[in-house]
Formats: sequence, structure tokens, C-alpha cells
Amino acid sequence: MADGALSDLRVIDLAQGIAGPYCAKLLADAGAEVIKIEPPEGDRSRRLGPFPQDQPHQEKSGLFLHLNTGKKSVTLDISSSSGQTLLMRLLQKADVLVVSEGPSRMAELGLSHAELKAELPQLVYVTVTAFGATGPYKDYRGNSLTAMAMSSIMYNTGDPDREPLSTGGTPAEYIAGIHAWIGALAALAYRANEGRGQHVDVSLAEAAACADEYNSAMYAFQGAIRRRFYSRHLFGYPMDILPCKDGHVVVIPGAQGFPQVGITSEGAVSPMALLLENIELDQHPLFNSFAERMIRWREMDELLLPWLREHTAKEIVDTAQALRMPFAPVPSVSELLEDEHLESRGFFERIDHPEAGELTYAGPPFRMSETPLDIGRAPLLGEHNEELLS
Repeated sequence: MADGALSDLRVIDLAQGIAGPYCAKLLADAGAEVIKIEPPEGDRSRRLGPFPQDQPHQEKSGLFLHLNTGKKSVTLDISSSSGQTLLMRLLQKADVLVVSEGPSRMAELGLSHAELKAELPQLVYVTVTAFGATGPYKDYRGNSLTAMAMSSIMYNTGDPDREPLSTGGTPAEYIAGIHAWIGALAALAYRANEGRGQHVDVSLAEAAACADEYNSAMYAFQGAIRRRFYSRHLFGYPMDILPCKDGHVVVIPGAQGFPQVGITSEGAVSPMALLLENIELDQHPLFNSFAERMIRWREMDELLLPWLREHTAKEIVDTAQALRMPFAPVPSVSELLEDEHLESRGFFERIDHPEAGELTYAGPPFRMSETPLDIGRAPLLGEHNEELLS
């Protein structure tokens, strides 16, 4: 295999949590040498799991294995003078440093950007924290749940008469990790032209807010505040998650689904009527009026649900896609792992680990034709101490 696109880079991953390590993981997948600096007891994610048979083991955490593919592990106590000396030795030959501690803590350790800049002017210094390196909240702690609350995403998610909800998983962490990765690459491009590094400052809360700019724009332009409204899209119906015979499907008729005044050819039948195998519905008021569908959405459900419940997700999606409507299934994790499309693209990969064994991993989020990304196994705790510190 050809060298990775970033094979000439060395990255020091001093971050814990998810966002910073995920940024460094993407750099490693693209070929960079990424050195994971762990405290002597190991990275925090080694203790978080999930673990096989729910038996905690520092080498078998699913979270750690996922976030640290292709990295090398070195154990250092960076609060000690000897640990800082060894870290500085590694930084002398590094291109990028990724950290997740706030500015005050990094200053206490003598590792703030201001302190390193004089000695390491070419270093790209990436911080991924809850609220960024400046402002009143700069030393506040936080995670994805905090960030989702501080963005408008949580405020707009859930039932109208219930409390706000967060989405499943930790999306703000991964969004911030991708932003940090992009920022690091931009800073490296700047360094290639100008010969000096810079500080890339990423905030989880801002990363989450950037993912929901639509609602900010709606308020800025119209003074309107979107309220929670189930899982529905705000400006169309049906654009929702609905039950079917064996699960759920996303129903999105799109521009093609219903008749459109001035566009539909004479004698043509709307794809939604064809999908439901009832051509007479083409003349139904709910099929001919966008406004009526929005107001009388429960009646619209009464037309859709009987047919949906008689058919499987695959039958529904295949038929809808053939009619040029962007329906989609809502698969379980096991169904996703068996998805024929993802299998054909080789998205999931089997990787062997000396302690955890052979496991399935999600592949990289993008493809490169000339320098394919390569996912190696995660390191054992301190596995590369002798190689890198001796």
C-alpha cells in the first residue's frame, strides 16, 4: 500500500475524552505517526467500556479501541519534571499537539500555547475543550451532553409538551473532533506557506451550535423560535419516522411525492398514490394541499399507517426509491453491520488485537483514491515506551 497522505507527520495526542482522541485518530488513519501520551494508569476511556461480557479490562474497552486505532502508546506522568522533560523531547520532533485540558490547567503544567510557542514555533497546537480557550467558561468542564444543551439542538428536540431531549450517543464530541481535524490540516497548510504553527481552538459547544445554524438563522432573520415537534421536519409533512411491519422507516416524499401545481403532467399520478397502491388518493385534499397536510397531519397518518404496517422496511424503501422518493430504513446496529451497501464499500473492518481479539470497527468517514486510509489496531498501554523514550 502507498504511504498515507499524512505519513510525513508526527502527532502527539495528549487528549482524553472523545473529541481530541478522535481528531488524532483521523490523522493516524491518514498515515500520521500518532503518539498517544497516557498517564501511568492509562487513558480515562480505557475504564469506560463497553467491555466484553461486561468485564472491565484496560485493553478491551470498545471506546478506547475505537478512538485509538493506528496510534502508539507511551505512558508519562506529565505533572512530574521527568515526564515533562520526556514530553518536550517528543514535541521537539512533532508537527501537531492535541490536548483536551483547559488553558489554566495547561498553564499550570507549563504546556500552554504561549509557553510552547517560543521554543516550538512550528508546532500546530490543537485544543478541544467544552467551551474553548477564552471567555468566562474557558475552564468549565463539559461533554457532549453539555454541548448539546448549550446549543439549540437540545432545545428543539423532543415532544412539544415534554422536556428537551438529547440525541443518542455523543454527537457533539465527534463533530468537534472533525472540526479539530480540519483546523489542524488548515494550520498545517498555513505552516507550509508561512513557516510557523498556530493555536487551533475548538469548542464542543460551538461545534454543536454550528451543526444547527438553521435555527439561529431563523431567529436572526425572522425573530422566530422553533418549538419542539416530535421527530418531524418543520416545513413539510409527511417528513417523519413512522412504523412499518418490521420496524420503522423515514418517510420523505420530497418534491416528487405529491402533485405540484404547474409542474405535474396532465394525467400523471403522484408517486405517493402509487406507493400506497391507491390511485384515487391522488385526488384527496391531503395529497393536493401542502397546508392541509401540515394542519391535518393526524389524518395524513391514517392514510399512510395501514399500508406501512403491512409492508417491511425493505419493501417500502425499495419501492419508494424506485419512485424517486428518498425514504430510508431505520436499522438496528446488527442490521447496519449486515447492510449490503456498506459491505460492498468495505466500511466495516475486522481488526485483530492481542488482548481484545478480532473485532469489527467502523471504517474512515471518507475515501481517498491515491492514498487510501489504513486503520491499524489500537496500542497496548505503554506498548511503545521503549521504542520512543529509550
